[in-house]
Amino acid sequence: MKKPNGQQLSLFDITLEHKTENIVIEPPTVNEPVKPEKVIVGGDNLCPYPIPTIDEIIKLIERSAYKMSSSALISTVFECGALAISNMVDLTQYEEREQRYLSIMKKHSKDEQKLIMDIFNKVFALSTSVVYDDGAFADYLGELFMRCNQGNKYAGQFFTPFHISKMMAKMTITDADIKNNGIITVCDPCCGGGGLAMAALDVLKNDFKINYAMDCFIECADIDIRCVHMTYLQLSLAGVPAIIKHQNTLTQELYSVWKTPAYIFQYPRFSRFQ
Repeated sequence: MKKPNGQQLSLFDITLEHKTENIVIEPPTVNEPVKPEKVIVGGDNLCPYPIPTIDEIIKLIERSAYKMSSSALISTVFECGALAISNMVDLTQYEEREQRYLSIMKKHSKDEQKLIMDIFNKVFALSTSVVYDDGAFADYLGELFMRCNQGNKYAGQFFTPFHISKMMAKMTITDADIKNNGIITVCDPCCGGGGLAMAALDVLKNDFKINYAMDCFIECADIDIRCVHMTYLQLSLAGVPAIIKHQNTLTQELYSVWKTPAYIFQYPRFSRFQ
């Protein structure tokens, strides 16, 4: 199939038709009586679920502190989430990463496993919300990381606030960078949680009306594997073609490479960037 202008139709050009009237979604019945929670969708919003907040996720983490330390819990959620997404698309690294995922989960009880999944469900819902009509870009996982006191002050690890990242993106990205039918590239060699990359996407989409899922490629790197997992999650769930490297940028020592689903699905278009 092709677009009216003759360009090849991409997977990311296909959208679901949605009606403007309100729709009431009720959860399926279970053995125990549950009061149905009505969720209104439709109108100007495509998002079919209530978007979680960072505060909600932090409260869930704090309520579970007696089961797992906040540091271990957050790191486990990020790593297992990244492994799960990678293993759905990157078959070249499937065996090694699947074994890593299983070895992590085997260390935890059933209750702890459920807790990890519950928190990741909220992370997933929040991070994917940026693709919907009312989705707002932000460094969600970086904020979660810092508010749970996971930054390493001895290594000078303090993530840039998102409003500063967005100001930098607005100052850096200009009309001259937007080329007709060209792929816009963004590189962050010390990416943290991916905040600068998310700010760049915000500016490209909202200021320049760029379809970043087709016309943007991002490469990020960080020496902290937790940062690699965070950035991989945020860019993957936002639908961005990207490669994230666990790497010492100064020495170029490379430990692992993480390719987002959007990159792998459009490999012929972006393969020259690997």
